Amino acid sequence: MKRLFGIVLPFLLAAIPVPQAVGQGLPPLATHLDPKETALILVDFQGRFTDGSDARMKKYLDESKMLEKTVDLVKRARTLGVLVVHVTEGYSSDYRELDASNPGRFHRAQILRQAWKIGGKEQAYYEPLRPGANDKDLFLPPRIQASAFGGTGLNEMLRARGVKNVAVAGFTTDVCVYATTLAAYDLSYHVYALRDAIAPFYPELSALMLKEIYPNWSKIVGSDEFLQLLDGAARAVSR
Repeated sequence: MKRLFGIVLPFLLAAIPVPQAVGQGLPPLATHLDPKETALILVDFQGRFTDGSDARMKKYLDESKMLEKTVDLVKRARTLGVLVVHVTEGYSSDYRELDASNPGRFHRAQILRQAWKIGGKEQAYYEPLRPGANDKDLFLPPRIQASAFGGTGLNEMLRARGVKNVAVAGFTTDVCVYATTLAAYDLSYHVYALRDAIAPFYPELSALMLKEIYPNWSKIVGSDEFLQLLDGAARAVSR
């Protein structure tokens, strides 16, 4: 019996179909996005970044026309039915929300600079992006965490609306936009990083991150490409 088993077993194993190599047979990536399942998250379009007081940021914005492009992007996204979400950073006047003894420098730096105080000029929102009376944007209370999903309830709001795709824009590529992108991916959203609607804090680092790091968590697209993905779906529905 053992001898027979030894003879038959190789033939049985040879008859078992070999599975495809890992990575083959994956479903194709979306070529259209349903606007009703899509949110555009705007991160920290606030005074310090948008009012020209930071010379380095002003130079980038003047050269890239990022703010003007983002205003146009938001108008067109609203028209298509995309949920626009405004997320800001802000703290009480005495920073009571923060643990000043935390060795990480992010919050300590805000306290030392006395930055992002709610109601102050630096924390003020960029007026051209404010929703009008008839717009159905979400405008979230100021947050204290790096990610737009940190302590804001944003995930629950998006889930309740059936959102599957999120596009991320704002400030900055290497800090809060990156934190938001990573958090969204970990929450299983399909993430689209809008390269021409994101500003860098450290330009060289940001360029490297967009090339090497962001593709792990998102699809990098321009604003026009993102709108085309949405517009294609909208046209298909209207036929």
